[in-house]
Amino acid sequence: MIFLILFILFPSLSVIGESKDNTVSAILTAKVIIGLEEYGPPISKARVIVINSFGEVIGSKLTNSDGEAKIPITMNKDPRFPMKNMGEVTVIAVANGFNEYIDFSVPINENNDNTGRVFIPLWKIDPIRRNEPQYNNGSYHRFTVFKMLDYYAEKLGLKRQELTVDIGKEPPWSPELKK
Repeated sequence: MIFLILFILFPSLSVIGESKDNTVSAILTAKVIIGLEEYGPPISKARVIVINSFGEVIGSKLTNSDGEAKIPITMNKDPRFPMKNMGEVTVIAVANGFNEYIDFSVPINENNDNTGRVFIPLWKIDPIRRNEPQYNNGSYHRFTVFKMLDYYAEKLGLKRQELTVDIGKEPPWSPELKK
């Protein structure tokens, strides 16, 4: 209420960090590999899904033979960083033969170079292990993560992987779209 009164009395006042163009555009480079080693073997044809802070899918692409996907994105500036022209996205990666991965906090244009970068390690499906999505930068309960992953996979129209082994639950999501 006080802000509304001040704005009416002094319309030239602006909110800290507000600008006429409240968006950030960049190229997000996602590198998808096997395991945790930064130089692990790349995974080609992994699907990378980019989600903005409003829960909208703003990009999706398959990785190339080097395990990379370069995805042009535009999002709103992150008001938590009023001195920077940056944003933040959530990135999901799925690939046949692997469990899914989610990074909840990927900075975009942090260095004012119109780029973003995320490194995504995927774990192979193992019938003697609990096969669940891995995730980074989130203190969420695993069931919350599962439901979020299912929501976006279904929204994008992904299908489940066709496994030759029984893992005791529904298979992980595939990068392939339903026909």
